[in-house]
Amino acid sequence: MVSIKDVRKSNAAFKSSDQASGLVAIFVGATSGIGMGSLKQFAKNAKAPKIYILGRSKSAATPLLNEIKTLNPEGTYDLIETEISLIRNVDKACDEIKSKEKKVDLVFVSPGYLAFGGRLESDEGIDIPHALRYYSRLRFIYNLLPLLKNSPLPRVISILAGGQESAIDINDLEVKNDFTFIKAAENGTTQTTLALEELAKSNPTITFIHKYPGFVNSGVLDRLLASASGLYAIPAAVGRWCILPIVNLFSMTVDEAGERVLFLATSSRYPSSTTTGTAGVELPTGLQVAEASVTKDGVGNGVYRLGPNDESAKESPVLPRYRQDGVDKLVWEETRAVWERALARST
Repeated sequence: MVSIKDVRKSNAAFKSSDQASGLVAIFVGATSGIGMGSLKQFAKNAKAPKIYILGRSKSAATPLLNEIKTLNPEGTYDLIETEISLIRNVDKACDEIKSKEKKVDLVFVSPGYLAFGGRLESDEGIDIPHALRYYSRLRFIYNLLPLLKNSPLPRVISILAGGQESAIDINDLEVKNDFTFIKAAENGTTQTTLALEELAKSNPTITFIHKYPGFVNSGVLDRLLASASGLYAIPAAVGRWCILPIVNLFSMTVDEAGERVLFLATSSRYPSSTTTGTAGVELPTGLQVAEASVTKDGVGNGVYRLGPNDESAKESPVLPRYRQDGVDKLVWEETRAVWERALARST
């Protein structure tokens, strides 16, 4: 594990280094929770950064924009107002970024929400929560790969459930049959790791991180329990008012979660597949390079499945078999097919 003391030491070294200058970052899902904490830490510690923030409501995000401008008046902050559960909107936003920038150093994605009930499809035919946790996130990453390749230290960070991968129905990757929230969440988790591993094969200069944040007092569970109705209403109320306050006492704060994301984005602990020597902030004494999700002939693949304290997760019982059986390629092919169908419905 990485102690918060080492995280803060590394972040302080980053702030005073040349590495902190001239960075371009994309934050998707950063107007609340872990994303907001991460955005604040990045804005506060980088030197004159250019940050694009993707959100649904400019008016709702205005207080946040004002705060980060106060934290770092030298930065440039551009809010792109759009509904990111729609693939066509993701493409439009990425086109706007690509028209203005020649490189991107960080793509951070954490959009999503928890919800009871069945599938809730967008007009593109994708379940909206599933689009936010998987399809839209991967589309942002895929679209911005050309700009990431132009960065000296490109990082992709997805906050979901790295290390929690489990068996999925490879014949129902869109989770259209026997839908449950748990099935969809498990599906998105496993697909994320497999898709990032597939992307890393053709983009070996980029670091890809899939992190499980653990319990963070971000308000997500409170909003979920508050939305319960019918048979769920009474047990949800008990959980919200009696159990959740106790859980939050032992949860990580949003600020610490943000500090840890800045560490992931800047530390040499997480090199890409082709990195030689030190790339990023030098490791504090006692820390070592993290274990990649796949290592062959002593070379990691540049993908990291991380737990709450930024330690590499133990190997999943299902991933080795999926890799051997080519499920990673299948996941990627099916992901692209879903995108194509979604865009076809938008024309």
